[in-house]
Amino acid sequence: MAITIFQTPIKLVFGDGAVDKAGAEAALLGKRALVVIGGSSARKTGLLDKVLTDLKNNGVETHVFEGVTPNPRTSTVDEAAAEAAKHNVDLIVGLGGGSVMDASKAIKLAYSGGQPVFDYYTGAADPKQVKSKAELLLICTMAATGSEFNNWAVVTDWDTHEKRAIGVPSFYPATSIVDPALTLSMPVNQVAKGGVDIFLHVMENYITHVGGAPMSDALREAIMKVAVDWLPPSVKDPNDLEARSHLSWASTLACSQIIALGGGLGYRPIHLIEHPVSGYFDIAHGDGLAALTPAWLRQSMAVRSDRIQKLVRNVFGASGDPADAVEAWLESVGMKTSLSKLGVTEDKFDAMAQTAIDTSRGFLPKDAVHNSVETIAELYRASF
Repeated sequence: MAITIFQTPIKLVFGDGAVDKAGAEAALLGKRALVVIGGSSARKTGLLDKVLTDLKNNGVETHVFEGVTPNPRTSTVDEAAAEAAKHNVDLIVGLGGGSVMDASKAIKLAYSGGQPVFDYYTGAADPKQVKSKAELLLICTMAATGSEFNNWAVVTDWDTHEKRAIGVPSFYPATSIVDPALTLSMPVNQVAKGGVDIFLHVMENYITHVGGAPMSDALREAIMKVAVDWLPPSVKDPNDLEARSHLSWASTLACSQIIALGGGLGYRPIHLIEHPVSGYFDIAHGDGLAALTPAWLRQSMAVRSDRIQKLVRNVFGASGDPADAVEAWLESVGMKTSLSKLGVTEDKFDAMAQTAIDTSRGFLPKDAVHNSVETIAELYRASF
C-alpha cells in the first residue's frame, strides 16, 4: 500500500453563530485586511457590515474588494492583488462561496509573488517559491466547493477560456469559519448546484480508486450519503438549519485530505472535463457537472462497473441502472439537465475537449475512460 501523508494547518471554526468569532480570529492573524466579496449579496444581507464592524472592533483595519464573479477571472484576481499591495495588507479575508474563497487564495499568491496570477497556474512561475505577505482567513457562506478546508483554487483566463486548478501550500487558509446559518440566505437553486459539487468531489475519487480500500471507502460513502440525504431537505425548506448544517459538514470534508485516509485517492475526471464547459460558456460549475455525470457513469461502466454498482448500492440503497439512480436524485433537487439546456453549442465540443486535455495534464491518467480529444468530445455529445 502506498504511503499516506495527512497534514492540514487549517484551524476550523464550525457552527451556528461561528461568524461572530470573525473579528477575534482575524486579530490573531493580521492588522490590515483586504476583505474580498462577490456581488452585492453580502451588502444586502448585512453580513459585510457585520464582519467589517467585528474586525474593526478587534483592531483590524479593513479595505473591501468587491466584484469576484462565479468562475473567478484572472483579471479580477490581478486587480485585487494590486489593491492588496496598495494598502500593504497582511491579511486577506474571503467572505463568500467557493468563487470568493478560491479568488482569495489566488489574490494572496499574486500579491505575494508580484506576477500575474495565471503565470503560477501555467508553470511560467513557480508558486512554491513565493513567500507569503499575508495570512488568509476564509468565511464560507455556501456549502459547495470545500475550499475552506483545502489548499486548492481554480481560476479562469477568459482570453484563452482556460480554467485551471493548482494546489500549493500557500493556499491553506490559516483559519476558516463555517457558519451554516449563513447559507440560509442562499437561493435554493444555488444550494442545489453546490450540493452536486459536494457529491461529485467524493464520487469521482471513489469510482476511480481502483479496488478501493475499506477505510477510505467507508469515509467517502458516509460523506456522499450525507450529501445525498440532506440536499433534498436543504432545497425543499430554505430555513432548515439542521439540513444546512449537515450539508456544510459534507462540503467541508468532501474536498479535503480526509477522503484519502485509509489508502488511495483516485482522481476527478468529470471536474477536469467540465472546466472547459464553464470556461467557454461561463455556466455554473454545478450545472456543468450535473449535465455530464449520467453519461460519464454509463460510459464508464465497462471498466468501473464494480465501483459504480457499489456506490449506488451503499449510498443510494438502489439497484438496477446506476446512472438512473443518480439521475433520479439530480431530478429530485432540480438538477437534471443537459449541455444543450445550459446553452452549450456543439461547434465547441472539439475545442473544449482539447482544452480539457491541455489543462488536465498531470491530473488525468492515461488509463482514464476519457483521456483523448475524441473520447471527451463523445462525452460532451452524449451529454447534449
